[in-house]
Amino acid sequence: STGIGSEIVSNLGDINQDQSINILDIIELVNIILNGDTNQEDVYLGDLNEDGNINILDIIELVNIILNT
Repeated sequence: STGIGSEIVSNLGDINQDQSINILDIIELVNIILNGDTNQEDVYLGDLNEDGNINILDIIELVNIILNT
């Protein structure tokens, strides 16, 4: 366990592309969902359960990633 905000190899989940996954990525993902303006890059980085949609299930997955690192 390396703690919240640990470095990652993959970009998946790093919504703001700052090379770490943390609360800022959750905020960005929530904003993407609320604004409904998802581009292809948002879908690639934010579709954590890989179902083709960005929604609350991806937020839950992102929280789990952060809590388990």
